[in-house]
Amino acid sequence: MIGVIQRCLAGFLALIVVLIVFAWFVLLRPVAQPTTHDPLQIFDHGSIGGETAQGIPYWIWRVLPTLFPEYLPGNQDGYGSIGVYWVAGEELPVGFSKKTLGVIPRVAPNCAFCHQGSYRLHADDPATLVPAGAGARVNVQGFIRFLAAIGQHSDRFTTDKVMDAITAIYAMPLWERTLYRYLLIPAVRSAFEAQASRFAWMDTRPDWGPGRIDPFNPVKFFNLHLPDDGTIGNSDIVPLWDLGTMVTETQGHYSLHWDGLNSDLRETAISGAIGDGMDYQGYTAARPTLDAIIDFIRLQKPPPSPFSTALRPDDPYHVDAADVAQGQALYQTHCASCHAPGGAQFRTVISAIDVGTDRHRIDMWTEAAKDRYTNYHDGDYKWGFKAFHKTNGYVADELSGLWLRGPYLHNGSVPTLRDLLALPDQRPKQFYRGYDLIDAANGGYASQAGTPAQRYGTLYDTALPGNGNGGHLYGTDLSEQDKQRLLAYLKTL
Repeated sequence: MIGVIQRCLAGFLALIVVLIVFAWFVLLRPVAQPTTHDPLQIFDHGSIGGETAQGIPYWIWRVLPTLFPEYLPGNQDGYGSIGVYWVAGEELPVGFSKKTLGVIPRVAPNCAFCHQGSYRLHADDPATLVPAGAGARVNVQGFIRFLAAIGQHSDRFTTDKVMDAITAIYAMPLWERTLYRYLLIPAVRSAFEAQASRFAWMDTRPDWGPGRIDPFNPVKFFNLHLPDDGTIGNSDIVPLWDLGTMVTETQGHYSLHWDGLNSDLRETAISGAIGDGMDYQGYTAARPTLDAIIDFIRLQKPPPSPFSTALRPDDPYHVDAADVAQGQALYQTHCASCHAPGGAQFRTVISAIDVGTDRHRIDMWTEAAKDRYTNYHDGDYKWGFKAFHKTNGYVADELSGLWLRGPYLHNGSVPTLRDLLALPDQRPKQFYRGYDLIDAANGGYASQAGTPAQRYGTLYDTALPGNGNGGHLYGTDLSEQDKQRLLAYLKTL
């Protein structure tokens, strides 16, 4: 009798092993993405290892906007409503990767989801993509809320409804229909329900809006298991340009993120991928891609400013050469020590008292968060982070591609360069952001009420917590003539 039980137990264990191996090969085994030597393609679509935790099976991802357009920003149909750029002929918008786990392709965001820019020089121009740029139009919160809203109304996310939408555009084979119907759709429905719960804290804060993100509160609450402390980390998405020069010019002593919470480029890239869902298993597969992305952002430069290339006086982007020359001298006197490579305070943290800007972003990153990320581990694997810090100020950033970095200050609270040179009480209290037409007269993006910026953008209110536009008084005491000269130079950067 004991022998029979032992044989049954052995057979049962063997079956379990077979099922685990089957599940691994069918659902979890990472399959390498197609090889490419195009660094831009890797940056735009390379996997950063988030597919296991954040990946959506491709055909579900494909039909979500047509099934639930009412949950997209502006009730628009399509992923373009979240501000991502779609290159003609490509299968996915910039910022999404497609990677197969087992036999199922999955779609997940990558670094370029946030770090992509676009611009128009004239209102009727098509948008021009700016790789690794500041994501002035990207609505990260809009995408999160889109998935969360589906989770909140999961009774509408039925297997029949999803399968009808998929099979209307794809002749899915029987084995794949079976996986989607009985396994993948129910799993995604549960994941969207969890998404709604995980990000419910966002409803107690001001909206991020296009071009902004609270990058570390999600990590604090989910990865680091810290309690909701009510802090607000809303801040502009930064461009990732020419970071190799930054490392060289600072002799390796530099600060990253708006508040300088990390001082190592590789750690910053890896911790960012963790925040986007990468675990250690995903890292082992995604490491070559992350290496290529880091190399890309070390070398990638912003496009030349149209203000530096416009030669005809009747061109709206033309600036007077004499004004530019005199503005450059003013820049060296008033700005270069903080913002020019080689300056004494370049890429260092300036005290919040000295810079005077809204401090919510600083208070969001706490000593407890720094300590937990320093000791962060994934199961038995310790990441070994050494470069996290808690600071009390903001980083004196470089100004390359300044014409594409608007709105300005760490929280994007000042719409144009001209406004930045005005005293805080003279800066706009409300404006519209998320429209990518360059403001030729003032520097930055068009933002005024009564213009297309109101139609295509989102209202920004400086009275809301975290949105304050005070501080950074540098240059505000110049004469109006000198402000015009400095503005002329700043536009050319």
